[in-house]
Amino acid sequence: MNISDLTTGERPTWCPGCANFVTLAAIKKALIELHSEGMIDIDKTVIVSDIGCGAKIYDYLNINGFYALHGRVIPTAIGIKVGNPELNVIGFGGDGGTYDEGMSHLVHASRTNPGITMMVANNRVFALTKGQSTSSDSPITNPLSIAAVSGAGFIARGSSTDLDHLSSLMKEAISHKGFSLLEIMQPCIIFRNDGVDIAEKMEMIAKPKEPNFGKNIDRLHTKDGRLPIGIFRKEERPSLEDLMRYDPKG
Repeated sequence: MNISDLTTGERPTWCPGCANFVTLAAIKKALIELHSEGMIDIDKTVIVSDIGCGAKIYDYLNINGFYALHGRVIPTAIGIKVGNPELNVIGFGGDGGTYDEGMSHLVHASRTNPGITMMVANNRVFALTKGQSTSSDSPITNPLSIAAVSGAGFIARGSSTDLDHLSSLMKEAISHKGFSLLEIMQPCIIFRNDGVDIAEKMEMIAKPKEPNFGKNIDRLHTKDGRLPIGIFRKEERPSLEDLMRYDPKG
């Protein structure tokens, strides 16, 4: 399998230079490597996206997929996973749909631990509707902390300024058993072009060697304006679909 196998041939309608091109390249790289390593089966992998610039990523990925309503990626992905636990279900959403309209779904998924991966492209604006801020009223300064206190087992943050590192985080997130949340910090080159600022503030955190760890969770908050990038928590527990399985033989 190679890049061409995951390419649909559709012409991207993103702005030239958009960070979504990096995210697209990163997820293709991650999926190809996971498939080659026998970690996933591409034919049993499903993408769920909603409305927005980043959501169009499904148009350019030649795998199974489903378009959901805005802010409803997570419940749709959960329904697919519960309906067929053998599928690898990956959700793509923006910060508006996930942290605004869909925040209750994020909390619910963090608590109940369905075996899905949620990737959130965070550019802090509603870019498709001409750049309204997603944090103008009562800004959530660190949405990952809400997932953390809600019990999410895998929490990570990457950046579109580092394709290889972002792709490696995607592989970790998809491979995790249970709910995994990966935030992707990226600029909107039209309405919030702060890519240089993101790159300058980035601070890679070391990945502990233990298979289950949570001591990086305190790195979600910094006092010096730095932007920690990496895995903050990776802890496995029974998934929602595992707990729902009923064996009549006991």
